[in-house]
Amino acid sequence: MAEQEYFSGFDAEPEEISRSAHKREAQAVRRLAEALGKLGAEAFAALHFPDEGIKEALLTARSLKRNSDERRRQLQYVAKLLRNYDLADLKRQLSSQGASAVADPNAMRLEKLRAALLADPAALNTLCGLIYDIDRNKLRGLIKKARLEQEKELKDKPALRELYQYLKTQFAQSGIPIPEKL
Repeated sequence: MAEQEYFSGFDAEPEEISRSAHKREAQAVRRLAEALGKLGAEAFAALHFPDEGIKEALLTARSLKRNSDERRRQLQYVAKLLRNYDLADLKRQLSSQGASAVADPNAMRLEKLRAALLADPAALNTLCGLIYDIDRNKLRGLIKKARLEQEKELKDKPALRELYQYLKTQFAQSGIPIPEKL
């Protein structure tokens, strides 16, 4: 009786990645380049790029009109440059940043307002003068919890986030524009 030889053709991993997998990877890099192009000035300045050429190409793309073909082609060039590097660090930097000015234009105002409430006890009265139907006791409790978190210097700060979200919802419900400072 003849011995049957083992055929490993279908069990082995393919040596090359498929064409559609390659396209998916290229599209993901292009979406990353578009996200980098949409960042605000402060957020963009805080990023560390693997190559200075990428940063220069992105600066060129950011200087072009938003919905122009020139900008689209420049971002495709940035994506081509990015494909040569490991993008895990750049993605981590991008995800660790807070809300951008494009995603939430009032984010910086709310953060400054939250900082003013934590720093100055008189800011609570000013805020309650702006929004009459705000729950003063709840706001006072949130501020107290957030101050305790800041003193302990914890990594995770749920009370700070909760205070931010409470302020955001109160301003949205009242329809009052968020002031630059209290």
